[in-house]
Amino acid sequence: MEHPAFEEAGQEPGLEIWTIDKFEPVAIERKLYGKFYNGDSYIVLKTTGDNSSTLSYDVHFWLGSKTSQDKKGAAAILTITLDDQLGGRAVHHREVQGHETSHFLGYFQPAIRYLEGGNESGFNEVETNAGAEKRLLQLSGCENMRIEEVPADASSLTKDHCFILEVEHDIFVLMPDGARATQRRKIISVANSLRDDYHNGRATIEIIDEFSSDEDFEQFFEALGSGSKDDLVDDDSTQMYARENMSAVYFYKVLVGDEIELVQVNKPFRQRQLSSEDVFILDTPCSGVYVWLGRDVDPEVKRSYNSIAQQYLDVKGYPGWVPVTRVSDGAETSTFKQYFHSWDSVKPVTGGSVKSIASQFEAGLFSDDSDDGEAFAKFVGKSAAARSYMPDEGAGDLTIFRAAEEAEDITESQSESPRLYQGEVYVTRYQYKDDNDEDATVVYLWIGEKADDASKEAGLKLVGEIEEELEGNVTIVKIPQGKETKHFLSIFKGNLLIICGSKEEEYKAENFNKSYDDTGVRLFKVEGTKVGVDMRATQVEESANSLEDDDIYILETPSAVYMWNGKESSEQEQEAAKNFVTSLAGDKEVTEINQGDETDEFWEFLGGAPEEKEERSGWKLAANRRVTTPLTLTAVTVRASGKIRFEELPPGFTQKDLSDDGAYILDGGEELYLWLGAAIPERVKAARLKIIEEYIEDDGLDRSVDSAIVVTLKQGREPAIFKQLFPEWEDDLWENQASYEDIKNETKAANSK
Repeated sequence: MEHPAFEEAGQEPGLEIWTIDKFEPVAIERKLYGKFYNGDSYIVLKTTGDNSSTLSYDVHFWLGSKTSQDKKGAAAILTITLDDQLGGRAVHHREVQGHETSHFLGYFQPAIRYLEGGNESGFNEVETNAGAEKRLLQLSGCENMRIEEVPADASSLTKDHCFILEVEHDIFVLMPDGARATQRRKIISVANSLRDDYHNGRATIEIIDEFSSDEDFEQFFEALGSGSKDDLVDDDSTQMYARENMSAVYFYKVLVGDEIELVQVNKPFRQRQLSSEDVFILDTPCSGVYVWLGRDVDPEVKRSYNSIAQQYLDVKGYPGWVPVTRVSDGAETSTFKQYFHSWDSVKPVTGGSVKSIASQFEAGLFSDDSDDGEAFAKFVGKSAAARSYMPDEGAGDLTIFRAAEEAEDITESQSESPRLYQGEVYVTRYQYKDDNDEDATVVYLWIGEKADDASKEAGLKLVGEIEEELEGNVTIVKIPQGKETKHFLSIFKGNLLIICGSKEEEYKAENFNKSYDDTGVRLFKVEGTKVGVDMRATQVEESANSLEDDDIYILETPSAVYMWNGKESSEQEQEAAKNFVTSLAGDKEVTEINQGDETDEFWEFLGGAPEEKEERSGWKLAANRRVTTPLTLTAVTVRASGKIRFEELPPGFTQKDLSDDGAYILDGGEELYLWLGAAIPERVKAARLKIIEEYIEDDGLDRSVDSAIVVTLKQGREPAIFKQLFPEWEDDLWENQASYEDIKNETKAANSK
């Protein structure tokens, strides 16, 4: 069923908004975009793309805090009608006032505005140039700002929000203590807009901040009519809600009837578990609730998905503001896919070799199940982690330190062919010339899988000492075993050997069964994509079940060494394995065996032939992780109390969103970049480890603090790959940016116009 109000909708990129009036969608004027009446419901369509063949759609229905059930229901139904007219390709989002997603808030800059009233009350719009009215506006958030009128009383004030007080033709801006530069700019922009929109440009703006005198504060509270700055209280409000497990991800098949029934699906979640005749719900700790609709689901069930979602929230006891996103079979979002163990999308790719477009694949542009797509995925999945992080080609100076609790036990080496022991922690100092031919340093903290907490603490301490010695001009990269980056491997020229053992065990040869002295058996996996760059050999459990079809394995036995070639292994891996086998074999004879030609004796050394397993290729999970995870930027605030808050920015973030007095996490799924502005407070520097820990611990993804790659960057020391993740980058942006003091002076000067 079509609706004439949507006849021209989604024809070109941009934003379109309708309000619900008497069960009908009514387009609103563009000048009112960003202003939402709390008594109404709205439909917001965001169209993205370059032309009709590439357009994609996000449709949001927004529910005001005082909207009626009739308007809520009409908004949900009309959203489906709009999607039908767009060909059923839109992703649906339910947004509730005060709890909107960053995706939605990003449409309205510098801030979304809540107004009292609705279309039945004739829209209680503020009269332009009203003059005598007193209003107190609370600005919530920093990157995603909301403006809401609150009672004009001192009891409404908190230390953590900005407030704008309008009294006659005076506008007072009360800044929160320690607000970031980006936040201050947005707040002043809002104040200027109020002066222009509601006071015909004739109001006077007074900015009250931590630099203001007691007399300035007294003037503000006198205009307010009560209180003093000593009355400001901390804001302890939170958007968390009770879940059975705060960090768990739940996945259910939904049996639809008068009341829904939920059939839980256990991890690992796989794409093939989704069936086109059914409805599924994915419940995540950070992204809200997803309702997935199979393409063959009854049309009436599809139209009632919002009712299904509400029933689910009721069953779980969740508040009604929890974000709900509807995704359709074949049009899933990257945020949905990232929770699955494996995902294949059909996007035919033509032309080019594997290597020529692998970088595009790594950026999440390709995920294909055709022959060439399989080759792309295999190349990326088998290669080093964080392939794009390449400060240089690995020709600099290298020093390796084995971390230890006591300074005298720290050992140092310059070897380019090291043996890193799985029970140890190593700190690698790598010095090179950057793009500007200036001295630069990357400090790698490599953590062995079997390393204990004391070794990890010793490693962190050593990193801190090196950072202090170099006066902070370093990039710090934490690498857990198994997540070695391409650059890390390249500084060892692709000769890295990772083996069992530790100094405590006197570095003696050992295996996973602790039986090497008796059996003489060890097993090594050789993997990578380019000899001399990202190849490495890692000791693995000496079992036939460790073997994978697409890798090379070196099996050491008392009398001989076998090189086992998986049937899908590459020539590069076979060539690299021959280099590694030389260092492992010593005087023993080397026997090469192709998969399928194993002897009984070979299997006996590994405890018998392997069991049948679902997948014999280990690279697929890595490839899936790299292509399905969306790139996000999150601002970090560390309060004076030590409390850490995170605020995700809208998808279209730019370099200008990075404030030189702020900290941010750029999350690519596989690696996290922690960017630290040059003017951040000391408490932020001191909280670096805690920031990453709190960021990761409740996100519900298959990663942990121990398993994440973390690159800590300083402003002005950004590598090329980091800059490329932004639409454009200006090295001198912060030097040329107007200071907060300049902006204050410009605003004050405009008062006299």
